Amino acid sequence: MMKSRILVIGGTGNIGRHLVAASLDAGHPTAVLVRPSTAASSDSGKAELLNSFKARGACIVYGDMNDHGSLVAAMRQHGEVVICAVGHGRPLELDGQLKIVEAIQEAGCVKRFVPSEFGCDVEHAEQTLEPAKSMMESKLRVRQVIREVGIPHTIICSNWAIGLLLSGLGENGPLSTGVNIFGDDEKTRAIFLDEKDMSRLAIRAVEDPRTLDKVLYVRPPTNVCSFGQLVHLLEKKTGKTLERHYVPEQDLAKKIQAGNGAFNLGPFRVVHGRLRRVRWVEATQLYPDVRFVTVEEYLDGIIV
Repeated sequence: MMKSRILVIGGTGNIGRHLVAASLDAGHPTAVLVRPSTAASSDSGKAELLNSFKARGACIVYGDMNDHGSLVAAMRQHGEVVICAVGHGRPLELDGQLKIVEAIQEAGCVKRFVPSEFGCDVEHAEQTLEPAKSMMESKLRVRQVIREVGIPHTIICSNWAIGLLLSGLGENGPLSTGVNIFGDDEKTRAIFLDEKDMSRLAIRAVEDPRTLDKVLYVRPPTNVCSFGQLVHLLEKKTGKTLERHYVPEQDLAKKIQAGNGAFNLGPFRVVHGRLRRVRWVEATQLYPDVRFVTVEEYLDGIIV
């Protein structure tokens, strides 16, 4: 059976590059939409990345979300499936996905759209703090429009990207000044997912009829980790006892709202409400054969 042609928008980003690699690994004809300014920039890292994609058979397509014509043309030639991975940290780019929706409507050939989500489920977040609040509102607007106009889609909620949050531990040393513990160190838990695992699931899901027009939750029990467990793992890997600095939830909220730069990349408090009437499926049930990289295994690879 012929595999769908996949067009990745934002393919040079932290998540997009893994999506492109997973698409190529799975044997899909894969295209990467790249802004001309990106291709012409002096960023040697992105140039090397694009060259590596081309060497593996990916097609580099020049275009821009703000150029309607180039978007439509790219979709008609390369985009039976369109995956977007732009704007994490930039609400303006997340809102720009509405232009992708317009292009999909005109192109008339897209079988599945995967918007730029890959985090928590924004429809369950009843209370958030800036800057997360604006990003979640942008994602929610895109979801609503996709459903209103009837574009076939799959929304992927994979929680915390493990590389984005923990890769710096290997580069900057094992937290020699100690660690901040936000809230209760055992009750405050998160799901950490390796970007490669998430990307492989995303590519698998885009041709799965069971995920059509649904939210795909990726919540492997083995990847749930509390702050206390994470600190314990760091101590185990480094052989050091880390000084713990406890930050009550109320103090964290005040610091974030005050714009204290030291907390801008920390976990933002999300209060989950009751489950709304959203059609969803669980990845660990659909794909029981998938084995996920755990937090401990990830740390094994970055801390020497």
